[in-house]
Amino acid sequence: MQKLILTLIITLLLNISLLSQNWYTFAGSNWKNGLTEMTGPVSISTPYWTVNSSTSSVWGNAIYTFGDKFATARTVFTPAYRGKIELRDLTNGNLIWEKTIGDTSVMYLVGFTEDAVYAADYRSTYSVLYALTVDSGNVMWSYSTYMFPGNTGICFANDGDPIIMGKRLDRLTGIPKWTNNYYVPVGPEGGYVINNDNNTYYHWTGLIGAPIKLIAIDLTTGVTKYESDGLPGDADQENDLVIGPDGTIYITRDGNSGSLWAFTDTGTGFAEKWHLTPGVLVKSIGPDNVLYCADRNNGLPDGPLMRVDGNLGTVIGYVTPSTPAAYVSVGYDSTVYVATGEASGGRYFAYTHDLQTIKWQLNVPYNYYSGCPIGKEGVFITAGSGTQITAYKPNIERKPVADFRSSGRDITATIQTVSYFDQSSYAPTSWQWTFEGGTPNSSTSQNPADILYTTPGTYSVQLIATNSFGADTIVRTKYVHVGELVGLEDDKTIVSEYKLEQNYPNPFNPSTRIKYSIPSTEFVSLIVYDILGNEITTLLSEEKSVGTYEVNWNAVDLPSGIYFCKLSAGNFIQTRKMILLK
Repeated sequence: MQKLILTLIITLLLNISLLSQNWYTFAGSNWKNGLTEMTGPVSISTPYWTVNSSTSSVWGNAIYTFGDKFATARTVFTPAYRGKIELRDLTNGNLIWEKTIGDTSVMYLVGFTEDAVYAADYRSTYSVLYALTVDSGNVMWSYSTYMFPGNTGICFANDGDPIIMGKRLDRLTGIPKWTNNYYVPVGPEGGYVINNDNNTYYHWTGLIGAPIKLIAIDLTTGVTKYESDGLPGDADQENDLVIGPDGTIYITRDGNSGSLWAFTDTGTGFAEKWHLTPGVLVKSIGPDNVLYCADRNNGLPDGPLMRVDGNLGTVIGYVTPSTPAAYVSVGYDSTVYVATGEASGGRYFAYTHDLQTIKWQLNVPYNYYSGCPIGKEGVFITAGSGTQITAYKPNIERKPVADFRSSGRDITATIQTVSYFDQSSYAPTSWQWTFEGGTPNSSTSQNPADILYTTPGTYSVQLIATNSFGADTIVRTKYVHVGELVGLEDDKTIVSEYKLEQNYPNPFNPSTRIKYSIPSTEFVSLIVYDILGNEITTLLSEEKSVGTYEVNWNAVDLPSGIYFCKLSAGNFIQTRKMILLK
């Protein structure tokens, strides 16, 4: 009994940190289950704000939020198929920046975190994933992949690394940390989920005409852990996976003969909990573990909305009258939000948890890919065809939902500090911070500044936000990355020349590594200048013996631009150009 109670407590704590307030990918989170800690609007009599984009979009696209910002794409068909990304202020809808890569770009949004706005350019057979800086929309890095980005959201590891199908990319460089070339029966990529609590990536695997299975891959190594037995259904597979609040993995096999399967990951394999035939598509999950599903099994999203018991796998009931369920999300108060994803008849609904009462209805034509995003303070954003984007905000008092951001989480030990900014919802009145590895290691300020880290490593940050209605805790593990100023010497016997290597990565945001070699003991200086020749910082000014050294430079407080690193050692001078893109 004690073990069971402890497991339940741990599960609850994990869910608190997992959900947060940010709607950062398809269906809101890595689990893609549409469940949020936020309380959305219970009425829509008066919009929070309405804005008009400069681009009249043919349909509504995915909307993702982080803190007080949101991003979406705008798509046109004339004079040609094109798309751009817009970043806007969540509090008033004002445009912060817009981005397209070239005249032929078809940009779609696929993710949004503190680190970057992630967009895919779908203009060729192989699309290109771009990481765009949050402050300006500049390109940090790009990676060629195979993705239909209309409603495909990528996932993220605990440290912020983006996870695409079969790959984990470094969040700073876009270089793969691992690749797993498992077989999929149909592309382009999509449908996968990840669970950071057990460090596992889940997807389906198999070939057309061969058994389709559920696969588990280790998030750290990329190694396949195990697969399920073959699951009967059509020759291909396109239905998305979903993870429930208790960690249950749901997969609906394609085709009329395909079932909805519920599996538990035991750590050594998959254990079936139940299966439901004919299968239905899980769109969202309530806090009471009720599955909100679309009653279709052919890969289409427009089946009528229904409820299934997540514990038993039995049908509870349908919404009356029948409502297409392309996208569904469930709020903290169990309100069920539905986007129909239709053409001229596109609608949004808010239902009571039993689907028997409509709280409100909104007509928005061509809300094809918009989903049901609920961001900070419960702001619900709608978009369809045309120029208009509209938000609705609830007027409620309740316990906070904790959240924060920082001034920069890639720093150099001892010489750089991190400042933290509370961005919690629902008006907290007190804050309790804990900084692993930091000095000081705790704070009760709303926005603690200049936390110093003296020991290289990766550290977590915890925030407890409290008001008179209660408290909420968020823990971000692997959040602060602290590097050494100067690395250790390499083999001195092989250094035969002076050399300043090109910094890596380049372009970079906000930190980069600079390596240099000296063949004899010299007084060495390493200085960074801006494009006008003004000295920005001295990274090194001391005597060094023969060897190869590495310096980490973090430019978190500097604007985007071109900078120059100058190495002086004896009579030797060499300069390298560095590009900071934010």
